[in-house]
Amino acid sequence: MRSINFIKKLRKGEAIAISETENIKRLTAKEAMIKPVFIYQDDDADKVIKKLKREDTNVCIVVTKDKRFAGEISDEDIIKLFLRQVKYEPLTKILNRGYRRQFLYKEAKELINKHKSAVNLDTPINKVIELIYKEGFQYIPVLDKNKKVIGVVTPSSLIDLLQKS
Repeated sequence: MRSINFIKKLRKGEAIAISETENIKRLTAKEAMIKPVFIYQDDDADKVIKKLKREDTNVCIVVTKDKRFAGEISDEDIIKLFLRQVKYEPLTKILNRGYRRQFLYKEAKELINKHKSAVNLDTPINKVIELIYKEGFQYIPVLDKNKKVIGVVTPSSLIDLLQKS
């Protein structure tokens, strides 16, 4: 009798796990997306740095004036650009100053990383997870039918969604 109850509990646990998996399969990018931090292509590097700091984020989405996706700028990108400029510009390296000045004149369109993947509102969450983890992205932009950015999915927004589901 005791083993029958154990088996029933085990089967109930398996059934719950399977049903939760089915619920997860029904989720889409729409449920996991969060509001993006936008930067326009003609914004200067100083504005990008201030926005990254003010919004307490590590990635800004670069868009055209009509909100079409152009790329991304991350805090890591900014640091790499600073270091590269200091390393490869002899005068600024010798004087140990001035590197920030030239960098700040760059526009966002000169600093962006092109992102090769984006998803739509109805993209299954499993596909979004695959893109984030297999491709190594920090986020995936969510686009509407007109290719305008309406949100982003991040690893933390995925975890929040899966925790609620």
